[in-house]
Amino acid sequence: MNKGILTYFFILLLAAGVSFSVQAQSNLSDVQRGVAEFSDGLAKALPFSSSLGLNWSDAYIGKFFPSAPPHFGVGVAVGATSLETDSLRNLASQMGAVIFGNSRWIPIPAYTLEGRMGGFFLPFDVGIKFGYLPTLRYQEIDLDYMLVGGDVRYAVLDGKRNPLVPNVSVGLGLNYISGGVRTNVGLSQSIRIGIFNFHFSNSDVSFKWDSLSLDFKVQISKSLLFLTPYVGLGGSYAWSKAGYLIETGVTVNGQAITQNHIDAINAELDKLNLERIDISAQGFSSIVRRNDVNLRAFGGLSFSLLVLKLDLTGLYSFLDNNFGASLGFRFQI
Repeated sequence: MNKGILTYFFILLLAAGVSFSVQAQSNLSDVQRGVAEFSDGLAKALPFSSSLGLNWSDAYIGKFFPSAPPHFGVGVAVGATSLETDSLRNLASQMGAVIFGNSRWIPIPAYTLEGRMGGFFLPFDVGIKFGYLPTLRYQEIDLDYMLVGGDVRYAVLDGKRNPLVPNVSVGLGLNYISGGVRTNVGLSQSIRIGIFNFHFSNSDVSFKWDSLSLDFKVQISKSLLFLTPYVGLGGSYAWSKAGYLIETGVTVNGQAITQNHIDAINAELDKLNLERIDISAQGFSSIVRRNDVNLRAFGGLSFSLLVLKLDLTGLYSFLDNNFGASLGFRFQI
């Protein structure tokens, strides 16, 4: 039972016919290898997903003051980025999870409420975004999700002042994305590591993940009548973690668990250079941390009708070949 894999797995695929069952027995070393493998992909996928939102077509919206009218906007964006399923399948097989079809990708959805305001005196603007899903219960599974972020962009070229040049801006931002899944697995499960076999049943299983990323981007845009095409590059450095918590009574080799058992189990994992687990009589958990970089391209087109704008954005991650798209609608002056 492991990992942020099932966070995505349940959120995105449950409604599409995914089945989940627990194997009679699995090997803890295989489970922890699957966790590490998936975490490597997660360290790129999460910050890429958190870059959704605030991808407004205008590279710079203009000053708030002095300006007549003052420039600002509010809106909403919805979209999704992709996640390759190879590592997900490997970990799912250790969990007894059966993923429908043979799709190479699954979507990671996101939504944000967002706003942007022009700067004071200097040619910059500031944006914020927020998306939140309170704990939602679906078919005995509790889901939660949050995305929050902001950025500051400075206009290197100000097309608002000179209609013959485009808007070009450089930006610095911070994004945070988190989520989780909690469910109950009533079947019995045994996990072996070395000479130890620990058993549990009727388990509450939680999967948690989050990522904080420092984001840099450059963007160019040009308004042409009611259309604004735009393109940009973004790079981020992210601190990500994901893991699981299984709340259940645990026995080792049919006996009550002791500190000697715990030390010996983790010593076996140390020998294999695998992530340790926190284990007690009440359950066990594992958190895997990864730091990674992400490099992406983004661009698209917006359609304007007076103060209303509709944004279409595409994104591509160079380091892991993931991709995404979003649709935004906003009021902007």
